[in-house]
Amino acid sequence: MILFFKDIPVNSRPNELYSLIASADGEADSGEVLKAEVMVIRDKTTNALEHHGLAMLDSEQSGLRAIERLNGKAFNGSEILVRPYNFRDDLNDRRRGCEEDVAAEQRQRERRRGDRIEIFIDLSNIFFAPDPLL
Repeated sequence: MILFFKDIPVNSRPNELYSLIASADGEADSGEVLKAEVMVIRDKTTNALEHHGLAMLDSEQSGLRAIERLNGKAFNGSEILVRPYNFRDDLNDRRRGCEEDVAAEQRQRERRRGDRIEIFIDLSNIFFAPDPLL
């Protein structure tokens, strides 16, 4: 299962996100965190940066348990929002079943930022110099 961490603090690093998720369940048989990434999105028109986290867990059960225990908790001084990451495709598109021109109009109105953004994954070390003691 893939988890999405919305608007995490700017100073967050992938290893901190990994540790947070791994410690969410103290049980010995808890799920394994396969990967954790910090994703930085830059809006080209405003130069605003957004920081989000993505984490892949080995099972849906461990993902649901992590969401339950982490959503709304403090992380690096800020409350985090955690939800399952959903891929949008034809099967889960909420416009499915609409007339074609109505669906096209909705698609245009709901279109995400598209060409206006750049996505960087795991570039936290570029924005913040690593601590030489770590």
